[in-house]
Amino acid sequence: MEEKDYLYYFWNQNKESWLREFAYLSKEKTLKGLTYGGLTGSQKLVNLNDFNLEELMCAQDIIRCYFYVPSYNKINEDYTSYRLKHMVERLLNKVTNGRINYVSNGTAILAMHHCGFKFRRIPGSLNCFFNVPKKCYKRMEDALRVNKLGLEL
Repeated sequence: MEEKDYLYYFWNQNKESWLREFAYLSKEKTLKGLTYGGLTGSQKLVNLNDFNLEELMCAQDIIRCYFYVPSYNKINEDYTSYRLKHMVERLLNKVTNGRINYVSNGTAILAMHHCGFKFRRIPGSLNCFFNVPKKCYKRMEDALRVNKLGLEL
């Protein structure tokens, strides 16, 4: 019997319903200049059609699994959105059996914002920092270390 990943059970290929769920993001002024690649100096609002919605939905699932409810107010400057995107994509590669092995920087930022986290742009960079405690990132790093040893997450 073929082993099915979590997307088999939870991903609904109904793009329209996902666009409705994420629609409010396209009006968020704090996200001006956000593209698939990250934060730019542009004043354009987010265009959700530029993002892979399956990637976005899965990235938010990983974030919700490893990060607490965003009640932490301090911006953590030890981890950038680019570093986070790599951690999320490595975890997704495992839980989707390789189906999702890439997450863009912009998608990681959008998923974090959708999950309620605040960010601060890094001047002159496509990246940002989030209000996430170091212990949450450490929990994700621990899961990645366990994963490298060949153990289940």
